[in-house]
Amino acid sequence: MDQNLQMYLIVLFLAVVVISQALMISTTGTRAKRSRLLKQQLEYIAESGNTNQKSLLRKQYLDQLSATERWLENNPLGEYLAEKLSLAGLEWKAYKVVFWLMVAGFGASLAVLVFTLNLQMALLSPLAILIGFSLWLRSQAEKRLNLFEEQFVEALDVMKRALLVGYPFTDVMKTVSEEMPPPVSTEFGKTFVELNYGVDLRVALTNLAHRNPSVNVLAFNSAVIIQKETGGNLAETLEKLSEVIRGRFRLMRKVRTLSAEGRMSAWILMLVPFVLFLILYISNPDYISPLLESERGSTVLTVTGISMFLGLLWIRKILRIEV
Repeated sequence: MDQNLQMYLIVLFLAVVVISQALMISTTGTRAKRSRLLKQQLEYIAESGNTNQKSLLRKQYLDQLSATERWLENNPLGEYLAEKLSLAGLEWKAYKVVFWLMVAGFGASLAVLVFTLNLQMALLSPLAILIGFSLWLRSQAEKRLNLFEEQFVEALDVMKRALLVGYPFTDVMKTVSEEMPPPVSTEFGKTFVELNYGVDLRVALTNLAHRNPSVNVLAFNSAVIIQKETGGNLAETLEKLSEVIRGRFRLMRKVRTLSAEGRMSAWILMLVPFVLFLILYISNPDYISPLLESERGSTVLTVTGISMFLGLLWIRKILRIEV
């Protein structure tokens, strides 16, 4: 395979990755910024709780492992990867994921080197495996969180009915974990276990929001904590909260529908130059070769790439609508 074509395919892959991540306007892009703000607020909420209780489930998980597994799992990389796997709803051990990623990267490098005899492509193969896995993990976390938010509204209704019957708050969490499907049942079940172990309510609710970084969960936490400190009708508050969340979902769907044409236009505008370049390169290589071989052609490609990147940022800013 020609070296210029190989470089073009690498650039095309990176462009598709950048475009796909930049144009997730209604989900990933907005939520990433919002999650950082949520974490700051959650740390403030949990200040009055016992900090030694925050990782109770993590400690319980580590205690079930062998000494070797605990050594491999209990480190900054293991904790970071375990958090990402938890957000994606995967019950995988972090050290095993790292091991299989290393095996997959080595296998991909060896296969590329055998079939293409290109050392550069072989060295880039593990990076492609890592990027692909990261994007897949991010996508799984996004799907899980979207499903959790959809079920969370129904969970609020279940909690309201349980409170009206007269259940205490701990039994209300247990009721949700038994009557609702996962992932919301799993998350409320973890919160119920923490409360049973004696974890402070603030810390337990903060852990729930850390595992599910959502504005809706933060509003629920605030309502429960305020009711605990000042009193009030929690069932009525949860009913109003569920109505607000349903209205927000309706608005988000409307925004997503109205912005669909803009997102599709962005995809077309950004991918057409790459597709046209590939067609010309395959059909008439001599016609496109001056663009790749001459100094002026390299300058044109550089300016074009910078202009396309700036255009992508501008389109992203236009389509970004906070709900």
